[in-house]
Amino acid sequence: MINILLKLRFVIALASIGVIAAAGLMFWEGLLTLWHAYAYVRTDPDLATIAAVMRGTDKLLFAIVLVIFACAITLGFLVELSPERRAALPEWMIIDSVAELKNLFIQMIILYLVVHFATLVAETDQMLEWNALVLPISVLLLAAAMKLIAATHRRAGPEEPPSAQK
Repeated sequence: MINILLKLRFVIALASIGVIAAAGLMFWEGLLTLWHAYAYVRTDPDLATIAAVMRGTDKLLFAIVLVIFACAITLGFLVELSPERRAALPEWMIIDSVAELKNLFIQMIILYLVVHFATLVAETDQMLEWNALVLPISVLLLAAAMKLIAATHRRAGPEEPPSAQK
């Protein structure tokens, strides 16, 4: 029974492949958006160019985050690496627990919302209305939630031996 359950973890490979495919799609969309921004610069340079560049950057940044997330899923839960190979990997690719994966996911959402808000501000020619504060407030609330999750995760972890404390 345990062997069957251990083999089921390879279903995670489907999730990782799906996230990589989504990253490829976002890279394509980002590059197309930047290509259109280049056309805007040649024909009519104005705020539309800035907004198009921000949208393209937003999509490319999200694609990079998806690649990081896929690597974290694959190397954290799918592939068993030797300690030497694991030490050779960059730290951003190593996820040891579901709690770290949740933290990474919340960071992804915060990053996306910040860039999305900056894009929204760049696209707007006039003064923003009060309901535009929803995005920055949600970023602050998510950051506070992430801080609380990280604090409870640290408290729930193993205690340090007295010899390690100063």
